Amino acid sequence: MLITCASSTETELAFVGDLAFLLGASASSSGMIQPLAAASREAERHILNDPNGVIRRQIYQETVAGHGSPRLMLSRTPVLGVQRLFDGTDTGTATEYCSTDYRIEDAEAGFLTLTGVSLFARDWIWGQDIQVYPVPNAEDRRWLAVYEAGWQLTSNSSTCMVSTTTGPTLPDDIQRAVLVRAAELYEGGGGPIASMKVGPLGVNYRTEGIDEFMRLLAPYRRPA
Repeated sequence: MLITCASSTETELAFVGDLAFLLGASASSSGMIQPLAAASREAERHILNDPNGVIRRQIYQETVAGHGSPRLMLSRTPVLGVQRLFDGTDTGTATEYCSTDYRIEDAEAGFLTLTGVSLFARDWIWGQDIQVYPVPNAEDRRWLAVYEAGWQLTSNSSTCMVSTTTGPTLPDDIQRAVLVRAAELYEGGGGPIASMKVGPLGVNYRTEGIDEFMRLLAPYRRPA
């Protein structure tokens, strides 16, 4: 189970000024916010394989299964910081681990590891026929983590966050994918886009916008 404890204040994954530049709009950006927001949500859903997924920087409380391995996998990435970690879902009775007991092994993959040789205990769900047996592909999600994850388009110095990350962190490819898709939506589905330049970043191509959108997001897409 995943609960959002603190939501992002950002709603788009690219700047409206960059979209206006891409579309060749010299003055007004009227009507561009809606397609930009829609393209941003589409990018988030595509990356996370989740209709409600958010890749923007937020704080989550999540219960996950341990699998009896040295790694615990969190669903939102990149993991920026872990505030609390328990070996049970009842914080009143469960053991809370100190920050020195675990570390972020791979922020992009969402992996936490316990220090030393400790494992994240596996909690089988048991069935019974002639004898008791572990039910295949069924485990309790008893590990509870409160953590911060995601990217941000602009600087953020909020004191409620877990980590001290303040500068923009959203990958350029995600921003470009959102701009490509937003331009297509703004123009009503439009034709092929031939070139784009955003600040110091330039890319030239001639392909259908949705194909380029998916290509740019492919390195960040989570397994289904």
